[in-house]
Amino acid sequence: MRSFLERVSSRKFLTAFFVQAASVAAIFWPGGEDALHTTAVRIAAFAALLLAALGYGTIEAGVDKAQQPDE
Repeated sequence: MRSFLERVSSRKFLTAFFVQAASVAAIFWPGGEDALHTTAVRIAAFAALLLAALGYGTIEAGVDKAQQPDE
């Protein structure tokens, strides 16, 4: 099992973190004047937020499983 510092400093974590930060920014500040555009940006940002979290969790589970000794 890897330490917390190794997990937090990995490229996978940093990528997921910045995607989620950008998604939160897009949800609260969509930057569009048209209601349809604003709604579309918020839906896409919410989907990216969820997919980044699920993707990171799945990848880390695979890494942890690969590092476990065979029993």
